[in-house]
Amino acid sequence: MSTETVESDTARSEDFVPRFRRIFPGSLLAAVLLSLVTLAATIGRLEPVRQLELFSTGFFELFRIQMALVLWWLLSAVAVESPAVGAAFDRLAGAVPTSQRWIVGTTAFAALGLGWVNWALGLIGGLLLGRKLCGRAAAEGVPVDYPAVLTGGLLAVVLANQGPTSPGGLLMASEDLAYLGESAGTVALGAFVAHPANLLASAVLAVTLPVVLVALAPAEGDRRTLDPQGEVRSIRERLGHYDVPPAGDFVPADRLEQSRGLTALIAVIGGASVLWSWTTGTPVAMLSVLFALVVVGMALQERPMAFVGKTADATRWVLHLAIPFLFYGGIVALLGESGLYDPIGTLLAVESATPVGPFLGALGLGLLVPDPGSVWVLLGPGLFGTGLPLVPTLAAVMFGAGLSNLWLGFLFVGLLPIPGCDWRAFVRYAGVVTVHAAVVVLGTFALV
Repeated sequence: MSTETVESDTARSEDFVPRFRRIFPGSLLAAVLLSLVTLAATIGRLEPVRQLELFSTGFFELFRIQMALVLWWLLSAVAVESPAVGAAFDRLAGAVPTSQRWIVGTTAFAALGLGWVNWALGLIGGLLLGRKLCGRAAAEGVPVDYPAVLTGGLLAVVLANQGPTSPGGLLMASEDLAYLGESAGTVALGAFVAHPANLLASAVLAVTLPVVLVALAPAEGDRRTLDPQGEVRSIRERLGHYDVPPAGDFVPADRLEQSRGLTALIAVIGGASVLWSWTTGTPVAMLSVLFALVVVGMALQERPMAFVGKTADATRWVLHLAIPFLFYGGIVALLGESGLYDPIGTLLAVESATPVGPFLGALGLGLLVPDPGSVWVLLGPGLFGTGLPLVPTLAAVMFGAGLSNLWLGFLFVGLLPIPGCDWRAFVRYAGVVTVHAAVVVLGTFALV
């Protein structure tokens, strides 16, 4: 490949995130726009002073929920961004043949399957796995279409809301976080995860989406070598973030803070507590899963101070959500007191055997609200009184929110950061994936 081509490709990759930011509004701008639309819509339904009061205090009504969602993002990343997890992905990468078909298919399948378990495991692991495989292919002169690999890694978000760590499922399983109390009720997490339509649609997508990506990828892939400074040679080293200070400089407190034995003791006690709680009848819900993530994160980070350091670093995953959460609370308060949730629910509860309205509503709203849990918080109150069956409705909303996150994938690409690709190729892949996933989801819900 000529130097001119490499420089052109590099310039194109660096332009990936900025160009997408011109297409999609940032989460803060989107939250402000949603707030202004809500304020305008409630004029005449509420007194101006009451509008401002609800808008400025609504956050307090949802504070516990929104803090739980912040921790959902943060603690998942803390557990996954660890050397032990990185070493496991290195071993997986070593077993993948160096060909475009295997690289695209493996990246997509791993991202989807692991994403169903936890968003960070699928997204972070899938993206880094794909980059390492592409780097190896470039070194061996094997052409690989990087846009297809990048899309494969981002597919984690399609199923990240359907499994045992689904934000919507965890919120609805939590009596202490039920923001509409008796009118909403609770849903056991197992009932949500094991719902036939949810399970079947997830399984079909996990198998078929990698095949779709492999089929879409051009026969002659992009030979561009990734930026050497950003190339992933070892995922374990890429996720290793903590250097232990010299033992000679330790004071007694340092020995505790750097003690693997103390971490192991905490993990054993915490793990036993979680298992005892879940096996003696306590519902698996948001707060208990967050505590379990703390325990897992402590165990995988090995040292207390390594856990602390990674917690500080992982806050980057919620930087684009911290302030918008303030606006979401005000929007819920305004819509609730003004009575606008009733017509919203009527609009979404279209006459159909399939929850097409909630699915499309979440898909559209998710383009403005990048947090799937917040999509449910905003839409849920309008759906509870419609007579729609709660579990399939929740599952449909989570599918829609996941697909919208695929289109907002530039946010996650910018957070890692990862060299991008031709944005037109990404739009083509994402468009086909969205249509395929919508057909599978809505078709499955109609049949089951």
